[in-house]
Amino acid sequence: MAPKSLLESIPGSQCVQSFYLNYAASCDDPLERMKAVIASSIAFLWRNHSFEKPLNPVLGETYQAKCIDGADLYMEQTCHHPPRSHTYIQGPDNRYIVHGWNEYSVKAYMNSAVCTPRGHKTFIFPKDNQKITTNHPTDTFYNILMGSLYQWTHGKIEYTDEENEISAFYEIGKVKGKT
Repeated sequence: MAPKSLLESIPGSQCVQSFYLNYAASCDDPLERMKAVIASSIAFLWRNHSFEKPLNPVLGETYQAKCIDGADLYMEQTCHHPPRSHTYIQGPDNRYIVHGWNEYSVKAYMNSAVCTPRGHKTFIFPKDNQKITTNHPTDTFYNILMGSLYQWTHGKIEYTDEENEISAFYEIGKVKGKT
């Protein structure tokens, strides 16, 4: 069990993501900005996954932080069952805004558990009001009772910028048991 709640553990991932989001905010090309947002999401995934289960936040619990780049981060637990958190990040000098929500559905099996998220993240760049929306990947934990514990992140992560008619996706974990 991790010594902090889910709301406290997620902002640690933002420190990696802010590098890419500041670069994206400096871009004038919507396609280049989309690439930077995708890179930021991949960086977020790496930092955000841990075998330590965080404590479930209490309904109404809030968390505020100042990110490494000076961005203001706000989180709130808005539903207890199913657990749902909302996030709002305002980049330094209003260079970017990230907001969204995340809700987990967990199915436990004999020696594994599948954590399927619902929700989305929206990245807004006020410079030209570009909006990019993405979903979240699924996590499966194997050998939770016996054997060597491992985690498999998988799913199709899609990115959409409707105004500029740009969309992209990547699939991770398409082959079961392979990285």
